[in-house]
Amino acid sequence: MGSFIGVFSIVILKERCIKVYDSMSSSRTNRKFSFEIQKLFKILSKYLESSGFFEQNDRTNWSVLESYQGRKKSHPFEVKCVTDIAQQTSNNCGFFVVVYVEFLNDGLQIPPYGIISQYLRMRYVSLL
Repeated sequence: MGSFIGVFSIVILKERCIKVYDSMSSSRTNRKFSFEIQKLFKILSKYLESSGFFEQNDRTNWSVLESYQGRKKSHPFEVKCVTDIAQQTSNNCGFFVVVYVEFLNDGLQIPPYGIISQYLRMRYVSLL
């Protein structure tokens, strides 16, 4: 059985930033996936530029945003690994990603500890 890692990212276009949430944050995990994550986000920058995304100014004038000034459109986004968030203690990767998404969707900060997985699992089952 292979190991799974619960990682998800949020792209914040206006800040030219990508926040990475890792449910098993460790120096070993971060080193192993940091290079792959950086490659994907370089590809994202190039795709947005080549697709003409930044020329679509009907909602956002990208050139006036501070995070875009003085940078080429293909310049990679800044990657920020979010720290001080609750970490899984067993193989609950998918569950932790769901919990992170729920917290963020509700406009809440992910707590550094205290996620009671049994309670949340029962809650999710009852919602289904």
